Amino acid sequence: MGLNSGYGYLKKEVVDQLEMVELSAQQRDSKHLAFYVKEIREKLGQDKFNLVVLGEFKRGKTTFLNSLLGADLLPTAVVPLTSIVTVIQYGENLKCEVVFQNGDIKEIPLSKVADYATEERNPGNEKKVKLVEVKYPSPFLKEGLLLIDTPGVGSIYRNNTDETHNYLPKVDAAIFLLSSDQPLSQTECEFLKQVKQYSAKTFFVLNKIDYLDEKDRPKALEFAKRVLEEQAGFDNVKIIPLSAKMALEGKLKNCPEILAESNLTEFTSLLEKFLLTEKGITALAAACSKGINAVNELLMGMELETKALMIPLEELGAKIDLFDKMVENLSLEQQDNKYIFRGEMEKVYHELEREITHFQETRNVLLEKEIDRLYQEKKNLSNMDILRFFKSFIESAVKEAFEEWRPKVEEKVKTSFEKVVVRFTDKTNRVISDLLRQSAEIFEVSVEGFTRMESITDESKLYYVFVGEQPLLFPDTLKMSAFFLPKFIAGPVILREMKKKIERDLDRNCGRIRTDYNDRIYKSARLFQKAFEEKFASVVEGTRTVLARSIEKRRISEKETNESLEKIKKQIEQLHNIKERLQLVYDSAKNTGITTGRSGMEGLLS
Repeated sequence: MGLNSGYGYLKKEVVDQLEMVELSAQQRDSKHLAFYVKEIREKLGQDKFNLVVLGEFKRGKTTFLNSLLGADLLPTAVVPLTSIVTVIQYGENLKCEVVFQNGDIKEIPLSKVADYATEERNPGNEKKVKLVEVKYPSPFLKEGLLLIDTPGVGSIYRNNTDETHNYLPKVDAAIFLLSSDQPLSQTECEFLKQVKQYSAKTFFVLNKIDYLDEKDRPKALEFAKRVLEEQAGFDNVKIIPLSAKMALEGKLKNCPEILAESNLTEFTSLLEKFLLTEKGITALAAACSKGINAVNELLMGMELETKALMIPLEELGAKIDLFDKMVENLSLEQQDNKYIFRGEMEKVYHELEREITHFQETRNVLLEKEIDRLYQEKKNLSNMDILRFFKSFIESAVKEAFEEWRPKVEEKVKTSFEKVVVRFTDKTNRVISDLLRQSAEIFEVSVEGFTRMESITDESKLYYVFVGEQPLLFPDTLKMSAFFLPKFIAGPVILREMKKKIERDLDRNCGRIRTDYNDRIYKSARLFQKAFEEKFASVVEGTRTVLARSIEKRRISEKETNESLEKIKKQIEQLHNIKERLQLVYDSAKNTGITTGRSGMEGLLS
């Protein structure tokens, strides 16, 4: 099976069925449901997935990408080259575009990509390029996979490293290239710690295995695995050895022997499994489940309208009165939930403040004690040397303290926030469920399911990357004291100022984290509150719309009523068919995973 072939077929089937559900919702004038289904359909239909190739410069990233595509698409050279992010996505025809920082877009021939994407021809990004987009008709990209080439970190060109760091939040999964001719560096390990925050999956590739003898490859793999686990913090690391150069040569020459020797197939098999099982199948199952609930909500509305078209008008009026009273009671309950939710969110803010204050106070005490101890060790140094030593020590110690503490407080805040959201999502869903259940009882119709409101959490997951301050100039008085005054006078001055520096640096960075978290929590809470208010209102409005339409048709004529009943009957049959097909895909995705191919499903879904 080719990459994503089974997934691609199933995805198209689900998208097609969701499109029909969306059309049915539009015909029923159910705007909220049509919009809901449209979002599900578009997200699944686009299925954009950023697979980003990362690593230090000269690891062979561009050659590796070319080998995956089977074409000499991107420029390579013997010097550190790529300076601009290049995005490769599927297109029926080859097309290259340069996207500039001011939003302008310029189409260029493939031969001119190097003029914009390389350090040699665009030094320091003097052309103000944001990224280069290449569309290419590769089956590898056909199912929404975006391959992204990034500049190497650790390059002598700072802007190249910055470009790669800035792209990290867009990483869905990463391919991190190591090289057999260079040991894994500390810089790479530090970079990988940041990659880990954003990437759902990181593949490790040891490139240039053709440089090693057969007997040396296991040693190189074992060494890299140990460093990645011990220094970069990854668990159960699997590293794929390959030669990108041989893989590209094998594809260009259509030589299976060279391609097999390159070991590229092992990597593409691993990638295919990930896309189908951990990413694709989960997305399919979720879309099917949501689609089925949308169908159930539509079916209930149709049953309700059918009932309203058939019972006597007097009885219908009495049922509508009961419905209005029920809505009024549930609205009060929902209003109470909103006030309780606000109170619970205040507790999250207070918990964050306690964590930050405790960290700042305790770390300040510890670092001041360490400064006192180190001063006794270094007191034989000159005043200027002591000054330089403490400046370097404090910046390093403060940064290390935040890097150690930040993930812990982040997890605590995120957990507290999600507990509140999950709790009130359940409360809201119970209110909506009661609304639908009581409506069904009043009008004597069935209810199987509904489009449940989902927990809303901050999309950025409250990430905060500690950024060290730019080197600060010493105050003139401090430099003058260190330079001119004897040590017994200058020493206490330096010690006092260094303790003030600790306090300032801790306070500055704690303030940054406090502001960042508060903003994100507030935005997430507002989104959640708005979502549950809109959901409740839309369900009520949807029911009232159905009832009003039924009464209007009843008053026009009996012929109009019968025509409406016949039309609804056909719509119900169509929705039941859609529901069955979505359920079939859902079961297939859950039970068969990557073994589900096009041929097997065609018979079932025809």
